[in-house]
Amino acid sequence: MTELRVDDEAAIVELRRGLDAAGYTVEGIQRALGLDGPFARETAEIPYYLRLLPPGEAISALVKLFLLDVPVPRAEAEEALAVDRAERLGLVEIEADDVRGLVDLVPREELLVASDRFRDDRLPERPDHVYGPTPPTRALASLTVRRPVSRALDLGTGSGTQAILAAAHAERVVGTDVNPRALRFARFNAVANGVSNLDLREGDLFEPVEGERFDLVVCNPPYLVAPSEGYAFRDSGVRGDQFCAELVRRVPEHLTEGGLAHLLVSWTQADEPRRWVEGGGCDAILLRYLTFSPLGHAAQWNRHLLGDPDAYGAALDRWTEWYREQGIGEIVWGAIVLRKRAGRNWFWAGSPPGERVVSADRHVLRILATQDFLATAPELLEERLAAAPDALLALAFHLERRGGAVDRALLRLDGGLGFEVGVDERTIELLRALDGTRALREVAGDAALPVVRRLLELGFVVPA
Repeated sequence: MTELRVDDEAAIVELRRGLDAAGYTVEGIQRALGLDGPFARETAEIPYYLRLLPPGEAISALVKLFLLDVPVPRAEAEEALAVDRAERLGLVEIEADDVRGLVDLVPREELLVASDRFRDDRLPERPDHVYGPTPPTRALASLTVRRPVSRALDLGTGSGTQAILAAAHAERVVGTDVNPRALRFARFNAVANGVSNLDLREGDLFEPVEGERFDLVVCNPPYLVAPSEGYAFRDSGVRGDQFCAELVRRVPEHLTEGGLAHLLVSWTQADEPRRWVEGGGCDAILLRYLTFSPLGHAAQWNRHLLGDPDAYGAALDRWTEWYREQGIGEIVWGAIVLRKRAGRNWFWAGSPPGERVVSADRHVLRILATQDFLATAPELLEERLAAAPDALLALAFHLERRGGAVDRALLRLDGGLGFEVGVDERTIELLRALDGTRALREVAGDAALPVVRRLLELGFVVPA
């Protein structure tokens, strides 16, 4: 397994310049493959991808080396990058007349992220495998509030993606990880992305930052609830969801007043997360993204065995039996946002669609502000409210019906967490009347209060 060299920062910077010059970016890869949307790498589709790449172009060689794990003739590789320098950095190896990439080197929006090789048809070969950006990585990044802060902490930094993103709006960032190989990748990625305000420390969770406080904490922990151990990126070694429970309980002691924490978590009983935050001195937003049955969860985490029916079936049986023994009837995956605040704290829960991942930090801030408002507003009917400026109303009509009667109406936000609400014509008229100039009492009566309150909570209506 590759051991990156991070002692030659000038070589890393020069490598990044060369990749950019060759067009090795998200947009460049899309153009090379003739894709309209994001590139979703699937091992079984590698022969197809190879035939899409334009022959003789530098970006084709780079895609083969660092995305598809396909060897390239040395002469072709030399046209795309300085092979000897890449070999010294631990990015490639030279085998006779061929060059083979040893790491994944993946452009993600404005970032370039190095990590261990990913294969969707097998588990990693070693327990200290370092993953690159994954869908949970992007979900956490989309939730994180991007406001200027003094100090930020990335717990379990892995390849460093969250820490590097935080470095753009924090004066100083600390990234911790129990896996020294992860810290090596994180250092490489920090240099490749021009980040100089990141302090990487080896140790388990809060151990390297004992007694320190931060304005922002982010964490994509090993939250898997399963009968498995050994992989640093997913297995905590603590049975059930107790690892996540302890993590959430300990975060408040490391937050400054007004500081925010964003954590991905799993839990197995509906009311557990509420108990985790009780007495912690934090307001809490709980987001339930996905709920699995024991069998569904076992299938999700053992998809690498699909090519071996016997092994796949045995894994499903072993996992579901373990869930039965533990008394686990469902597994929920989601996120918790905590805000340290003196006084009486509130708890709010919502269930956004799990498949939609877009920038949602403004929506998170809106929920925080709305819950503060609802906790202090003496009488909602006396308040002036308005439809949110980014609220969208989608209407569906049956064209053959005279009068254009609305068949369905769906309220959503342009961006954010992806909440969607079906509304009737009475609610549509109410939304049009909420222009911020009149108290709610003048627009609607007591009967509308439950609807208005829910629209407030979800962010479709805001205090004027």
